[in-house]
Amino acid sequence: IDFVADLQTQRGEIIWARHADGTPWSYALLTGSSSTSHSMRAALAIADLLGHERPRWELAVARLCHVIATQPEAFTPKDRWAMDWYYPVLAGVVGGDAGLEMLAAREHEFAVPDRGIRCVSDREWITTAETCECAIAYLSLGQRHRALELFESVQEYRDNEGRYLTGVVYPDKESFPEAERSTYSAAAVILAADALSGTSPAAGLFTDHSLLPRPGLAPDPS
Repeated sequence: IDFVADLQTQRGEIIWARHADGTPWSYALLTGSSSTSHSMRAALAIADLLGHERPRWELAVARLCHVIATQPEAFTPKDRWAMDWYYPVLAGVVGGDAGLEMLAAREHEFAVPDRGIRCVSDREWITTAETCECAIAYLSLGQRHRALELFESVQEYRDNEGRYLTGVVYPDKESFPEAERSTYSAAAVILAADALSGTSPAAGLFTDHSLLPRPGLAPDPS
């Protein structure tokens, strides 16, 4: 987590990576920073359980959540990708009415009735992972019916052995990448199934964001 915090800019976003010589890359990604905010909150919860104070982490998360929620210009534009659309909600940074508004604003670009969620807005390429992650985002806002619709739509992409295709391109209904059944797609299915069924002790990790510490949004230091 200290490595991650070292990649935070003065404004608050987390730079995507370092070069081999240790030099930070020049940009941050909204999806990556949103995911990082959730992981850092989980790290704070673990630290608290172990009795360790981590004020630097708390401040880093507060600044990170602030920039995600208020300054989209801080991130390299990836508007055609569905993940940038729903990840601030999935990560618990944007919730309530603001979260509903965020999802409603671009649902027409990414959601295909009875098929799932497009990976990118300009292609009819439905992907299992994005559909399941988006289902969890809707579930976190209390939209259980919509979450179930999305989860049920990916069952068409399951083979006889229980594996899920990474994605399917319409109208030809061809798998892309061809015949790929990726582990990350399977993981997203499991997370969505658990969130919907409440089976495991971790079922609420992405839907009940009160389970993790939520630092107040820090003001922009600039």
